[in-house]
Amino acid sequence: MHLKLATLLAFGSVFVGLASAHITIFPNFGYPSGGYSRLQLRIPHGTTSLETTKVKVAVPHGILSVAPVALAGWETNIVTRQIPPYLSHGVAVTTGPAEISWTAICSGPDAPTLCTNDDHAGLHNSHLLELEMSVRFGCDFGVDADGLPTDDATEWMDEYTLWWKTEQYVSTPGTNDGNLDGNPNMLPWTGVVAGTASWHSAIPKPSPFVFIYSDDSCVPPDSTGDPDGEVGMRWDGSVIPPALNQEAVKTRAEVIGLINEQQLSQAEEWDTKLSSASKATSDAESQAKIATIIAIVGVVLSGAMVLAFLMLTSFRVTNPTGFRKVLLSDEGGGTTMQMGPNVVKKGDLSCPVNPNGECVCDDI
Repeated sequence: MHLKLATLLAFGSVFVGLASAHITIFPNFGYPSGGYSRLQLRIPHGTTSLETTKVKVAVPHGILSVAPVALAGWETNIVTRQIPPYLSHGVAVTTGPAEISWTAICSGPDAPTLCTNDDHAGLHNSHLLELEMSVRFGCDFGVDADGLPTDDATEWMDEYTLWWKTEQYVSTPGTNDGNLDGNPNMLPWTGVVAGTASWHSAIPKPSPFVFIYSDDSCVPPDSTGDPDGEVGMRWDGSVIPPALNQEAVKTRAEVIGLINEQQLSQAEEWDTKLSSASKATSDAESQAKIATIIAIVGVVLSGAMVLAFLMLTSFRVTNPTGFRKVLLSDEGGGTTMQMGPNVVKKGDLSCPVNPNGECVCDDI
């Protein structure tokens, strides 16, 4: 108990930070096999400028029933599948939930491309969506009705883990245009890990999960379907004896869950920082290229001006008469004015005229 208290104190601030990270189930620990529990799927964010309009969850094999809590503005749907038979109140049951979906209600003549109903509940990216349900856990996990292995139950961090693979659909505000399968904007929280792999390593995005433990409520034949079976849940076909110290099991599972969520939050934060740094580096490189181009153009223009000046100076030194003629000619841009019988004014210069009518300016 002291360990639990110390852990909660140490990680108490973690839950606040987690509210803006990834999809989780709360609580994600302490679920006994063969019992009823209430859990909450928390969806803290979606995609910028889009709204969450549909959430689809694959129910792990071994869950016997689910009852979603009604949510205003949303409709729910449950798809069933064949499961290993079990007895419930003396009645044989052969089907169980395979998938739950929540869809924002959208109506109008142009639905789903335009929702005209006032209660359209598309959820803004900055808001939290909480989907609650009552769940009955069975006693057989990791196999389907045919006894084939499934990928929604793994032993992870030495805990029996059920993965609730979730697809989050996002749409243009005021529409349900992103709810179709194959939507590239859909967020696939479906990655599963096992062993000691980090939650962050799950591809494409980490799936929400719950830790369960074997409980003595799994008593044959009602729970396991096997009249000669042992007490305890079955995992991948093997019977797991009930946990003797359930409080210790739940405490350990809680600590592991908190640690993994903290690690994932830190990893996502670093990914965001690295992405920002990469963009800043790319922007800086682009600006550096532009500055380089401007510098090159400046050097070329400066060189051209220096070359023109040198050529002009050389022309004046080597051919002063020609230079004067160019400078004083009409093509040079000046205006010639007759100042007297032997003097003309060219621009700001007064030049004597020889008997041939040519300017003979010496003082240029």
